[in-house]
Amino acid sequence: MLKKYIRSPFVTHRKELALLCEPLIQACYTQQAFPLKAELYKLAFGNDAYDDQRLRSLMSDLHLRVEGFLRWSSSENKRPIADIHLAELYRQRGLNRHFQRTSRNVNKYLQDSPIRNADYYQQQLLFQIETNRFQTTNQRTGKLNQQEIGDTMDILYLAQKHRHVCSQLSHRAVYQTDYQVGLLAQWIDELEDSPYLSVPAIALYYYCYRFLTEAYSQVYFRKFREQLKAHYQQFPQDELKDLYRAAINFCIRKLNEGSLDFTREGWELYQDGLTQQLFLENQQLSRFTFDNIVGFGLRLEDFDPVIDFIENYQQYVALAYRESAVHFNYARLEYSRRNYAQALTHLQHAKPKDLVNQLILKTIQLKIYFETDEISLLESHLDSFRHFIRRREVSDYHRTNFSNIISYTRKLINLAPSMKKQRQRLGSLIEAEPILSEKEWLLSKMF
Repeated sequence: MLKKYIRSPFVTHRKELALLCEPLIQACYTQQAFPLKAELYKLAFGNDAYDDQRLRSLMSDLHLRVEGFLRWSSSENKRPIADIHLAELYRQRGLNRHFQRTSRNVNKYLQDSPIRNADYYQQQLLFQIETNRFQTTNQRTGKLNQQEIGDTMDILYLAQKHRHVCSQLSHRAVYQTDYQVGLLAQWIDELEDSPYLSVPAIALYYYCYRFLTEAYSQVYFRKFREQLKAHYQQFPQDELKDLYRAAINFCIRKLNEGSLDFTREGWELYQDGLTQQLFLENQQLSRFTFDNIVGFGLRLEDFDPVIDFIENYQQYVALAYRESAVHFNYARLEYSRRNYAQALTHLQHAKPKDLVNQLILKTIQLKIYFETDEISLLESHLDSFRHFIRRREVSDYHRTNFSNIISYTRKLINLAPSMKKQRQRLGSLIEAEPILSEKEWLLSKMF
């Protein structure tokens, strides 16, 4: 398509552009190295003496034409926006019959479209405004669509605002950035029983906002999941993926805080996303997603589905990370099944490049040494683990979390079993610790 575009006399009369473009496109499709500049010059200008500035000028011109092609192809694929602009041109030229025919096409497209997200209401609003301009010009009497425009404006604002605020909250949870939610905080409660929650583009993000901000969030999280299950077809894949990620990341945070209520929720969200192929990009599964899915499955202690997942989906992990990811997750699995020797063998072959996984790997080693009463190895490991954290640039959350794991483990091994009061006091401290992903494990070792 690009080659036809470049050859078009409407685009350019310079034949050299097509001659230059051809080998570059060929190199891209065959994934070969681009030809040398001297070779490109000869293809474009024949036997003329090489002139670098002349070639640069031609390449710059080609770049502008490629950008023009990208703009054109993008607008061609953005229905009904392109048709709305076409209707506008017909209205401005007084071609009423053409305007009405194009409007019918736009209206049918909007009615037939399965998508009902904020972008849909943006398109609907643009169409309604253009229709209103035509009505104002051509109707002396009769009802105008002013009410429809106002209603769509309300829906659009609420849908866009909730979506953006949920994005802010998700980002804030990871990067500790302070965002203001503006007017939303003042009237959020009024939406609870309003008809606006019958609009999935509002309701989904409303419940998302609620579970991201409420202390007792499980009720809103369940309503969010109900909406997601009922209306997922109304959202494009990219936005659907963002919704799943927001919910899953929330489950991960709750899990890291020691709340197990969201374990099953996170696992089921991942399974739904895998079924819909939301997590595969260019037929590859992120190694982080791979690890997270295994993590949720292990927390449920239902090991057969975890084994099936590792076996079936390891092929989608990028080759550069695959072997390490498989060993890392088999180590987690074998530890959970109390096969400590096999877990340590897998840990020796796991070489995670990601810092968080390195911290998790060291935590598994810590727990194995504790479980097998290798106290000397454990004490040495705790020292090296703390030193490792000090030398690395980790987030405040992870620094606090893993430092707490080290600290409480050391306190635990320094208390004899007979020191019941001291162990009860330590258990209370562990129970009250807000950031401690291994809280359940530590409490299980108190007595």
